[in-house]
Amino acid sequence: MCTLLKKLNPSFGYLEEVRKHLARLPSIDPSTRTLIITGFPNVGKSSLMNNLTDAKVDVQAYPFTTQSLFVGHTVYKYVPWQVIDTPGILDHALEQRNTIEMQAITALAHLNACIMYVMDISETCGYFMEQQIALFHSIKPLFKNKPIVVVLSKTDLKKWADLTPEAQASIEAIAKEQNAYVISMSNKSKDGIDELKSKACDILLDYRFVQKSENTGKMNAIANRLHVAFPQKRDDKVRSSQIPESVVAERLKMKEVGNNEEEKKSKKTTKDDQEEKGGAGVFYVHPEKHFQLEEEDWRYDEAPEIFEGKNVADYIDPDIEAKLAALEKEEAILDKMEGFELVLIFA
Repeated sequence: MCTLLKKLNPSFGYLEEVRKHLARLPSIDPSTRTLIITGFPNVGKSSLMNNLTDAKVDVQAYPFTTQSLFVGHTVYKYVPWQVIDTPGILDHALEQRNTIEMQAITALAHLNACIMYVMDISETCGYFMEQQIALFHSIKPLFKNKPIVVVLSKTDLKKWADLTPEAQASIEAIAKEQNAYVISMSNKSKDGIDELKSKACDILLDYRFVQKSENTGKMNAIANRLHVAFPQKRDDKVRSSQIPESVVAERLKMKEVGNNEEEKKSKKTTKDDQEEKGGAGVFYVHPEKHFQLEEEDWRYDEAPEIFEGKNVADYIDPDIEAKLAALEKEEAILDKMEGFELVLIFA
């Protein structure tokens, strides 16, 4: 056995290294509602991640600070969401991308999520708007059948109105072509962060709802089990609806009262009493008001507990006679047993 273990020792060592590597990878749930942040390096993706979630992603002034996928979590409409911060992507061919970039490409391609493509309109990231727009067109096949939000970051340094007409037209063309939303925001002043979060989450919820409704396989299976019957007329006999006369009379009475505005105004309602006596916080509706008694003056009379030296509850209880009879029977049995001693015999 020891010889066998020594032979397998290199294989066990390799498996241990694989286990350690897998433990370092972020835990991503592909079935959870997901937002993915992507774009060029140093455009504000990690700062946006920190503003949207409780994650503490390292933020530096130099590019490629994020070298792996970071997963954060947030709550929207009382439901947990996961937000994924991807490493920066450069605009070159797929075979020229390194391992860090391929992590972002894989997440964009395989996760069913809302894509937030971040663009630095101040161009302080080191890439011009033309380059950022070209990168979007380069990786847009990865966005197929996914909701997209184009995020214009660093608006505290440069506003949308300060962009060149060509850049504005290119961004609007992207939004129209991909059916995407364009939202401006600033990680520094936090303007537009809440709007971005709610819009991205809402469009992903709508997208998931449409997906489920289009998946008609299960609905067809249920519909095949159902039979909808449409009644057919069997003869020429007229079968009119039968309404009780009391209901017809009540309807006519209500109609007359409704047409008579003076009588309707003179009729005092409980709400009128409430307004006259101080409002809902003060007014109290007595339950005795709806009692149906022989004399109306009896409604608010207090029922006494003792009347002529007798307990009134004894006369209210309909089973009092049977209870008294059972009690007298029990007392008679006890009287007969008086004088006897109880002897216990243990075997």
